[in-house]
Parts: sequence; structure tokens; C-alpha cells
Amino acid sequence: SPQSVLGGTITDREFLTRIADAGVEVHVLVEDDGEPVVAHRNFVVHRWRRRLRKPLPYVGNADVALDLRRLLRTIGPVDWIRFNSPYSVGIGVAMARTGHRVWGSYLHMEDRPFWRFVDRRLPAYCDLITCLSEDTRRDLVARCPRADHDGTIVVPMGIDGSRFANAGDGRAALRASLGVAGDEVLVLFVGTLIPRKGIADLVAAWRALGSDARARLLLIAKPIDAADADRVRELAASDPRVTHVPGVPYEQIPAYFGAADVFFFPSHLEGYGIVVGEAMAAGLPVVTTRAQGIREVIAEGETALATDVGDIAGHVANLRRVVGAPALRRQLGEAGRCRIATRFAWDGIMRRLMGALAAPRRVRP
Repeated sequence: SPQSVLGGTITDREFLTRIADAGVEVHVLVEDDGEPVVAHRNFVVHRWRRRLRKPLPYVGNADVALDLRRLLRTIGPVDWIRFNSPYSVGIGVAMARTGHRVWGSYLHMEDRPFWRFVDRRLPAYCDLITCLSEDTRRDLVARCPRADHDGTIVVPMGIDGSRFANAGDGRAALRASLGVAGDEVLVLFVGTLIPRKGIADLVAAWRALGSDARARLLLIAKPIDAADADRVRELAASDPRVTHVPGVPYEQIPAYFGAADVFFFPSHLEGYGIVVGEAMAAGLPVVTTRAQGIREVIAEGETALATDVGDIAGHVANLRRVVGAPALRRQLGEAGRCRIATRFAWDGIMRRLMGALAAPRRVRP
């Protein structure tokens, strides 16, 4: 969907669009749920439908398998079948692969019992596995030793720095619309309201920061988890320095990065931490954690101030430090922009991916 700001959807959208830009015909099989799909001359959109009136977790894999088999009979042999979620559609792909090569896309690993069960088995059916980080590759191989081969590779997300080149053009007007004074430091969080994003830590750290700091907090965050949504709602209701915006169109996100002074992201686990990379590309100093995924994007002490996951006192100390030091903010922000431009440019990332897709068929272990 062109409208989604979810990390997994952004990952799919960015990679598949660039593959299509290279002249590859991409057939996109998505759920028939009314969501739009990015328009591209090399995208052919198909829909799979749920056959049960009441959707049940993971049962949709059977529907994926049925409609994928029907699609393959219609369009004939394809070079790759890619799945973007091992649990919601990956099982269905494995059921319907019929001799085709399978490309599995893995963002991060979690510890739900059923997911661990799938992770021990599904990677063995994949000819190519792309992981967003070395952390994810290590965890995947630990769960499925048969996936430890040269077809399991790390392909991080690229960051398009040009999206943020003019992000500060409307800074003053946007800050004024948010009620942020010129001498206040605007701290920004972008993400979803789910426990993995460290929302409870964010709320606790902000409360502990106190009102003596000339700082404001803006959360651009879609409510998903009820408890986290309540936490943010209560925080915004009790603290006039806090503003919660449930959603912003993806193309408008750079303007909010340009209006901010600090990016605060206390996440517990990421596949890559796309928004951290985007904040760095926008020249923002980052206050975050040493969580898996994130620690491979930042350079601690150079582009970001980081602490262990769940260390609320550490977050408070880092926020106080960066809020009170404009020179430090500039130093971290400039280093972050440079790191993204040199290490996460799309050209090099896509050369690696396209080379893996063009490689001869691998003999499975």
C-alpha cells in the first residue's frame, strides 16, 4: 500500500518497486481487503481472498496456497516466489511452491511459540533468504541450522537521502502549527503504539524528564495495542507539552523530521529500524537503544546516544544531554546524515540483491 507507514510494508514497497524499476515483471499477490497497491508499469496485481467469514490467525495460509497455485497455472513458471511474512503467508507459499524457487524476506525474529515452530522449519524451503540485519541472520540460523548457507544473506534497507534534502523548508510553519516555540526543542517519535517499540519506556522517560527542560514531545504513532494507546492518551491529556498525531501520510513524514530537533526511539527490537535511518538521513540526533537491528544502523556516540533496552534512567540522561546541547545535536545529526549516505545508499544495496536473484539455482543442503 502506498499509504502504509508500517516498517514491513515500507520494506516490501521499497525493494519491490526498485526491482520493478530494473525492468523485472513483478506479480503482486495481496489480500483482497480493499487496500490499494502502488501503481507501477511493471506491477501486475492479483488478489487472494479469505474463504472463512471470520478470519482466524494463520488460517489464511490455506487461502494463499489455493490462490497462488491458481495464479501459477495462469501465468506459468516464474523465477522467484517471494514471501514477506513467514507466518501469515509464508506457510502458504511453501505449500504451493510446486518446484519454484522461494525467496523468504525476514525482518526480525520474535519469541511467540508458533512463530518459533515455523522458524525452525520454513527457512529450509527457501532458496534465498534476505535478512535486514546480521542480528536477524544469526537468530534465524540459530532456529533453523539448515538455513546456514550462502543463500542466506544480509540485505539492509536503503535510505533515499533525497527525500529529506528539503525537509526543513517548511520547518517554521509546521512548528507554529504544532504550537512549538522557536526556543523549544521538539523531540519526535515515529512508529506504532505496540510494546516492542518501547512505548511504556517512552512515557516513563518523558515523565521523569520533568518540565524544567525546554522540550516538547510529538508522537506520530498509529494506535494498535490498547494498553499502549491508553498510555499515550493519558500522557497527552495530562501534559500540554505532548502532542499525539495518529497518522501522517508517508510523503509528509520528511517535513516532520525537518521540524524536529531530536529523534527518540526506545524500541526493544527491530529488523532494521527504518525510521532511525530516516531520522539520521534528515540530520537529526538520535536517542535510542542498543536493540537488535538498531545497533547496526547507528554508530553509538557518533550519530546517536544509546542505552540498553528498558533503561529508563539512561534514556532520561541522554535526553537531558542532547536537549541541552545544540552543538552536540548538530554534531550527531551531521554524522548521521554522512553515515546513511555512505553506508546505506540504495545503489550498492540493489546491486547485491539483483546479483543474488540472478545467481544460478542453488542445490539445497
